[in-house]
Amino acid sequence: MTRLATRHVFSAERGFHELPADELQFLRFGLARVPVGEAIQIDTGERESLLVVVDAPEEVRLAAGSLELALPARRSVFDELPASVYAPAGNSLELRGPVLAGIFQAHAPDSGGAPYAILPGEVNTAQRGRGNYARKVRDILPAGRRASRLLAGETINPPGNWSSSPPHKHDLHAPPGETRLEEIYLYRTRPPQGFGLQHSYHAGGPSRTFAVGDLDVATIPAGYHPVVAAPGYELYYLWCLAGDTRELCWNPDPAHAWLEQQA
Repeated sequence: MTRLATRHVFSAERGFHELPADELQFLRFGLARVPVGEAIQIDTGERESLLVVVDAPEEVRLAAGSLELALPARRSVFDELPASVYAPAGNSLELRGPVLAGIFQAHAPDSGGAPYAILPGEVNTAQRGRGNYARKVRDILPAGRRASRLLAGETINPPGNWSSSPPHKHDLHAPPGETRLEEIYLYRTRPPQGFGLQHSYHAGGPSRTFAVGDLDVATIPAGYHPVVAAPGYELYYLWCLAGDTRELCWNPDPAHAWLEQQA
């Protein structure tokens, strides 16, 4: 069965809203909206979890298993680095508002160790690409940090710029050239009425393109998946991968790989 990226829209209601469980094999995502003075608890069972603060006007209080944390405020994903918490399977999460947080999970019953925080000063930022496919990439949970399946980070496209470009895919487990990893994107736009376009395709096969706006989500089970910001609007997306391995090896589309050879 051919699988291409799918767009999802979250409501503005409070609480914890999870994507449909049948979209992907390995990866799950939920969006937690907690008003001031309230708290929610998320039971993880046999899933490891990564919680990333997306918006918080003040310090965030959080418990992960026996770990009690105070994470710094985050008023803009475009201007401020993320604070996150990784929790192995079996560690429930309790989150106090006001906060908007993305929570990624993957089945990992044998994951061990204690929960830990990833503070803004521990996040590495790099400039990738050039010209109109230059973008900023922040590594939150790279392969060098302890986890079982999850890999995560953030990308910011300047207005009109592309990312995940030249187009690449990672849906075939054939290391070292390519590893099978599903992916999820959570988008934000600045100004918030902006949009971007998410393209998904298989070489010589079907394709799909859809508009994405502020707090939309895309699941990417397979295929090439470049994304572009509309003119005048910055586009941010929080991304996470999970699959057969924690080694990220992607395969560029041969038809567009020449872009990387440009001076």
